[in-house]
Amino acid sequence: MKARFLGGGNEVGRLGMVLSTDRYKFLFDYGMNPTKPPTFPLFAPKVDGVFVTHSHLDHVGMLPWLNKNGGANVYATPPTLSVIPILLYDSVKIAKMEGGSLPFEEFDVDSIIESFTPLNYGETMEFKDQDITSHSTGHLIGSAMYLVNGENKLVFTGDIQSIDTHLLFGIKPIDTDVLVVESTYAGKEHPPRPNVEENFLSSIQKVVEGEGVAVVAAFAVGRAQELLMVLENTDYEIWMDGMARTVCNVLSSFPKYVKNYQRYKKMLRRVRMVRSKSDREKALRGDVIITTGGMLDGGPVLHYISNLNTPRNGLFLTGYQVEDTNGRMLLETGSIDLAGVATKVNMDVKFFDFSAHSGHKEILEFIEGSRPDKVVLMHGEKREELAKDLTSSKVILPKNGEEFEI
Repeated sequence: MKARFLGGGNEVGRLGMVLSTDRYKFLFDYGMNPTKPPTFPLFAPKVDGVFVTHSHLDHVGMLPWLNKNGGANVYATPPTLSVIPILLYDSVKIAKMEGGSLPFEEFDVDSIIESFTPLNYGETMEFKDQDITSHSTGHLIGSAMYLVNGENKLVFTGDIQSIDTHLLFGIKPIDTDVLVVESTYAGKEHPPRPNVEENFLSSIQKVVEGEGVAVVAAFAVGRAQELLMVLENTDYEIWMDGMARTVCNVLSSFPKYVKNYQRYKKMLRRVRMVRSKSDREKALRGDVIITTGGMLDGGPVLHYISNLNTPRNGLFLTGYQVEDTNGRMLLETGSIDLAGVATKVNMDVKFFDFSAHSGHKEILEFIEGSRPDKVVLMHGEKREELAKDLTSSKVILPKNGEEFEI
């Protein structure tokens, strides 16, 4: 059994790993980084199946390219398969609007969607001498890791979250011989989630009591839904805008994937969805607006910043801000690029660490609980920080493009 990372080996993002056996080639995830311009993994070989862990673009953004190389069945949970088309079609639309280029067309998106094959948690795909089974990772609604069970056991995790959140239960260790695990936050711990939520809610309260509006920039998939639940016990007038609205409604079709579905449905009935220009004007007079884009590079959030750029209003970032994004620029300089003009943001700007990834200690506990003989640390830039703490397993630190034996 051999593996090769097409991207995401010694870096965060654009993940793709080819796993080769004597009989099969499988691809796990195939993403791109939605930076400006986007960055892509190496081109994939012809494979016998693609197993997708979750629907973030850095894990699925290059799936349409597979249509140019003969295609393959794409396996993932039903929630993941339902959200992927929303992101892929939006990527094509944005590329056209910005005059950029992607290595695929809209018809390639159409084609790859036809190859989607649902695989629920606990279900197994059989490939003669290999069985591949899906298990929850706690990262997003429907996020999965895959247990490859042949002569030896191998687990490919994708992104993982160990703590229980409002939407999901955290990941549980799974016995395996080889563990291929993300290391995004190697060397870093997240603040306790209850503290983050308390600070977030008190910051919103301060803005609303000062007759302002709290604009909450959120990723459409995962973060927006979790923040909605964090606001459950408040009486604010909450609006939701952008792709988050579509994703929230799509995910409501999968009750068994949500920790407390009734609570989630109740919040969806309560939140006011922006569906028109007049709704967007009404939202400006509300209390809280949850809106995309999460890194301030596009989406309705820029409209709200333009219209609410005064000290009494709040702008709250709730996710990691990648380098060279508007969000990172804001945190470092206090300004953003608004329609090509460097604009000072006068709002009350705060960052809250609502990460859906495990921190250093939690990753270690997951690895040790899985009792692997070998650990492959991927999707991280400080993997050595984890490697030095792993004493009971052989550690492999792969580089993109280099094949290694498992």
